[in-house]
Amino acid sequence: MRYPAPLALAQAVAPLLAGLGWGIGGSTLLYRLGLEADPQDLDLVVQPTTFAEAEQRLLAMLEPLPRPPHPRNRTEHFARFVADDGTRLDLMAGIAVSTPAGVQGWTFDPGRVEREGALAWMHPEDWLELYRLFDRPYRVVQLEQWLSARDTRQRAEALEVRLAWLDDTLDSLSRTVARQQQEIDLLQEQLRVLYRQLQQGPDQSGSPLSLRDEVPPHY
Repeated sequence: MRYPAPLALAQAVAPLLAGLGWGIGGSTLLYRLGLEADPQDLDLVVQPTTFAEAEQRLLAMLEPLPRPPHPRNRTEHFARFVADDGTRLDLMAGIAVSTPAGVQGWTFDPGRVEREGALAWMHPEDWLELYRLFDRPYRVVQLEQWLSARDTRQRAEALEVRLAWLDDTLDSLSRTVARQQQEIDLLQEQLRVLYRQLQQGPDQSGSPLSLRDEVPPHY
């Protein structure tokens, strides 16, 4: 299987970032979710305390590019790189955006990433927050619809699991009831034997009556 260039780049730089808390987001994350067919760049997020170390490690493999100007971007740490094949990588930490209500920041939690082999994927919910912060309405709608469909699938799967459990429980109860009915039938047969013996009185030898003498054949 041929990976898109940003995903192949993520595989290549993953060993460089070993030991650092980091996560993949942006269009490469959307590719993983099936929402983007052809991602063009790789977005990596780290913590402000590890940004400088991550930047230095990436410089061992990638060429630096100037930070692009953006009127609303107030991210504390940002570095852009390019690979030999032209694939761009953006490294960021301390994400913040200027809004009419003031500067709004977002905190990356490396404990929330999902590990898959050497890669660390950010949660879709986190990038939904970021796309809202970045004012990317198309991406917001994409992720909202995906999350809604995922939640629906999870609820359906949970219902299927519960129905399977209920089926097993009903089968177990049915077996228990059948076994108890057999025991009741045996007890009723014993009572009928006892009743007949009581009606007949003691046997001819004068010995006391014993149920063991007339246990039903199937008991």
